[in-house]
Amino acid sequence: MKTRVLLSAIVFPLLSACFVAPPEIPLHEVPAGPIVTALQQLRQSFTGMKAVARVETERKGRKRVYESVAILQRRFDKLRVEGYGPMGESIFALVWDGTDVLVRKAGESEPMKVGQFGLERIMGVPLSPADLCSILSGNIPGIPDNAGVSVRCAQAGWCLVDLRHDDQRWRVKIEPKGGANGDLRIDTIELYRGERVVFHSAFTYLKEGVNQVFPNPTGILIDNPDRAMSVTVVYEDVDMNVPVEDSAFVLSGEGAVR
Repeated sequence: MKTRVLLSAIVFPLLSACFVAPPEIPLHEVPAGPIVTALQQLRQSFTGMKAVARVETERKGRKRVYESVAILQRRFDKLRVEGYGPMGESIFALVWDGTDVLVRKAGESEPMKVGQFGLERIMGVPLSPADLCSILSGNIPGIPDNAGVSVRCAQAGWCLVDLRHDDQRWRVKIEPKGGANGDLRIDTIELYRGERVVFHSAFTYLKEGVNQVFPNPTGILIDNPDRAMSVTVVYEDVDMNVPVEDSAFVLSGEGAVR
């Protein structure tokens, strides 16, 4: 499915407002099975993505905008993110081939292997490559079968899904009736370690009136409150659930896949 969106001026302010803490609202526990099954089915239905996005990064008050960023993804096991300058030149490239994370910066002849911790330094949040793939495609991360699950819902219809494993907890806020064709929609995803929030992510969706036009997010904000760092991705042209060639996930020093 192809989505063409030119909404940066609208999506950026909406994402910035997503983390305003709501007032305390009574929540009641509901059976977790149906909602968790729907989230897993949403994840399993995703096969790949080719997208062009506008990306804004902020680090301790300093902002940088990349007007043209290509994002290629195959399921949750391969990823390529490449930024281009005004003349179409590659200014950075990041590739995860399922094993290694490689980065090539402008002016460098060869890519550098940075590993998991290098990815965390670049992103500013402790996300694994697979979890980053999940967030970029608007899905929950992969959860072990033995994870603890609880679901609490408000009278207004939205729900909080807590997925616990060891000292890690994912909290997913969903709108069960907010998706296209009545499907659920993910509004926010947070990662906790103990009681500490490691990062937030928020999603916006293109709408016309009260109807959601596309089931996949058109804007994503990833925020690390401890480090005062954030990454905002606004998709401007997206092909969802499309095949992506193996060659897209090979990074050499000779040029870029376009």
